[in-house]
Amino acid sequence: MKIVVISDIHGNQEALNRVLEYIDKLEGKKRVVCLGDIVGYGPNPAECFKIVESLTDKICLGNHEYAIMDEDFDYQMVKYARKAIRWTRGILGEEIREAISRLPIQIEEDNVLYVHASPDDPMQWKYITNARNAYSSLIEMKHSLCFAGHSHIPGIYAYNELQGDSNKATLSRDGKTIVNVGSVGQPRDGSPMLSFAVFDDDNWDVEIVRLKYNYQKTMAEINKVNLPLFLAERLARGV
Repeated sequence: MKIVVISDIHGNQEALNRVLEYIDKLEGKKRVVCLGDIVGYGPNPAECFKIVESLTDKICLGNHEYAIMDEDFDYQMVKYARKAIRWTRGILGEEIREAISRLPIQIEEDNVLYVHASPDDPMQWKYITNARNAYSSLIEMKHSLCFAGHSHIPGIYAYNELQGDSNKATLSRDGKTIVNVGSVGQPRDGSPMLSFAVFDDDNWDVEIVRLKYNYQKTMAEINKVNLPLFLAERLARGV
């Protein structure tokens, strides 16, 4: 079966709709796992959350969902994120808030871990951005494979063979690998192209998929709801 692993949608419905088009065309048996941060930053958090809920019940808690529930967490966020999460709280209904309160911090399936940030102490919200900080998490891993997001920077990192510059890999069931799937709604690796992963759990192959989408439309919607201009501009630059 092919498992589509998405993360960090951040209220960007235009990007999420592009992923849905890809999923619809994907052949064979398939399902979706979401690593969290469906909300925050973007103009359509409620719409995105409902779409993801319709796709899967396998959704991890992200730090932006955590911030929805805990206002004290605001002060651990940068000013743009803080302003956006306060705006987001104001428009999310009670039904979505209740759903967020039930999200697990991680999901474990057949020696595979799904988590928002990192496999070692997930609630510390550590960033996996390169081989160096991936290695410290790999040492602590108890699963053969972990899918993470949070940093918005995709990469494939194996314990004995760091593959951060590759977008495809055949994984070892006996080794340890972290796949950072990047971000659907706000990539930060210098490209505006959205990012997610497709994992074949029969062959243990993984591919990080990059797709173009109409980020200009999302930029216009961010400006329309008076979120910080920086949150719109960064979509075009992938930062």
